[in-house]
Amino acid sequence: MKKLITAAILVLTSVVITHSEPRLVVPAPVFDFGFTPQGAMVVHRFWFKSVGTDTLKINEIKTGCSCALMPLDRDWIAPGDSMEVSIHWDLKRSLGGVVRFPRVFTNVEPDPIKLQLTGTVLAYPDSARPVSIRPYRFELSRSSRKDIDSLTFTLTNHSRQDLAIKLISARPEEYELILPDSAHALSSSTGYVKLKPEFVDSEFQTSLTLLISDQGNTHLTIPVRRKFYTVKEK
Repeated sequence: MKKLITAAILVLTSVVITHSEPRLVVPAPVFDFGFTPQGAMVVHRFWFKSVGTDTLKINEIKTGCSCALMPLDRDWIAPGDSMEVSIHWDLKRSLGGVVRFPRVFTNVEPDPIKLQLTGTVLAYPDSARPVSIRPYRFELSRSSRKDIDSLTFTLTNHSRQDLAIKLISARPEEYELILPDSAHALSSSTGYVKLKPEFVDSEFQTSLTLLISDQGNTHLTIPVRRKFYTVKEK
């Protein structure tokens, strides 16, 4: 009887110890940017969640290239808490299919958590199908001569069926977005972006990703940039 009690205690202790160890969970480790223009800076936000009763420490994140950065606000996550981590990926002169596999190393798991990012870079984004967008870059620029803090864009449906349009990236912090919820067959719909007042004096690079409800669930990513230019007087 004593042996059975001792064995039960050891099992329970093992369960408690195992449960107390932190573990990193990424609910959606794979993301597809879909069609995007050459030279774009694309951005995606992952959610990191700590499972267990101890604090999780993130030792390192390796993206495999200096073109992709994943800065951390902090290197720890409290038990049961979550943290948003963004990746900024400069596609530079890439063309065609692109892929990146960031790896997240923690203080517990011997093997890293593997993430996956994919996309298709187009030299001429007007060729995107079934839906293309103009402009295919959102430039909210400022110079001594002109300040562009808003713009209208056009989504053109080249197919013969009505298609729903949905934002699948995080809702933008820097600007307001008015997005049509559909694009009718062989016609165009318009949308609108406007810089938020608190970001008027800030430069930034980000992107937004749309889901098109065609048979392939096509993704379309548009880079968004706020940049200040100095115009030299002649």
